[in-house]
Amino acid sequence: MPSLSWNMSNLQWAPFVITCDTTPNNSLEDGLRISRKDVNFEDAGLWLPMIRYWRLELFMIPASIFVFVTLLADPLIFICILSSRKLRQETRYLLLANALFADIVFLIFNLVLSASNMAGLHLQKLLCEGLLIVEVTTYCTGILTITLMVLDTYLAVRWPLHYMNLLPSSRAKKIVVGIWILAAVYPVTIMIALEMLDSIEWEEQKVCLMLLTLDSRTLGKEMVIAIHVYFSLGVMLCSLLIFYCYIRLYRITKMSGVWQNRYSRAKMTLLSHTIMLLLYFSPGLVFTIEIFLFQHYPVKLDIRVWMNIININLLVLVPRAFFPYLYGLRYREISDSIRGLFRRRRTSQITSIS
Repeated sequence: MPSLSWNMSNLQWAPFVITCDTTPNNSLEDGLRISRKDVNFEDAGLWLPMIRYWRLELFMIPASIFVFVTLLADPLIFICILSSRKLRQETRYLLLANALFADIVFLIFNLVLSASNMAGLHLQKLLCEGLLIVEVTTYCTGILTITLMVLDTYLAVRWPLHYMNLLPSSRAKKIVVGIWILAAVYPVTIMIALEMLDSIEWEEQKVCLMLLTLDSRTLGKEMVIAIHVYFSLGVMLCSLLIFYCYIRLYRITKMSGVWQNRYSRAKMTLLSHTIMLLLYFSPGLVFTIEIFLFQHYPVKLDIRVWMNIININLLVLVPRAFFPYLYGLRYREISDSIRGLFRRRRTSQITSIS
């Protein structure tokens, strides 16, 4: 039987199907046949060889560092908000706690999926679908929660006297539940459609990625177009709402005179929040571009893999690593609450020793 060796010339364009006729009368050149078909780029098992060739598993090192840095602060701030009755009564802290919780769950599931894909583990169908549903739901929840945090800030500045009537804590809790339900509609609908269509054998699914399920062969062109419209409209509405609120906040604070100082707190806060929001929305934009390019253009396989790995292991992690430090610890109430927790712990340790 002739042996096959991986050559980058065989991995230039995706999607490919590689087959080999192993009959003794055929040479290796005749046996190796590459043909283009309407299949996902991992169907021929090219995903893992490409990762091994480019050593892309090394991206797990910065990904693990970002996850570790984020999980140092996120659970601490989340516990401080839930343990303080005063903080739980304020809408901004409830929304912040919801965003932190969504990021914690997202980071854990994203790291599990990335590690399993890098290692080449073949996950069961139900397990893969469940992980993807949780990952996409928590990602969308974080985006929607941050959008409402900006809207909450705008309402507090624009109508300070009526703010408590507009967004009390009881209404904020219902809004949080609605966010999770709305965020789950997108992935759950796709998975239900996949189960109903059942157009692809699960043995062919060698990598567990949401991107690979959004294919016209699997879902049909009409379903893919509907997903594009749903996702694009959601991102567009959130972006327009955030843009409008920030423009109004800029005008209100400028009229009040807080922008006269070049390094005013309001100016630095608005700048840092704008950068954070751009970082949060950039992975969703890259994901949309991935779907569009892979459906309509013959993008090289190495470009596809590099784009997806960078997006999953870097772009989605960077804003979440900075989020608790820019949004959480900057609040004086949260900082004081964290200091109080450590003081009580130190006091209890000294008392137990004495």
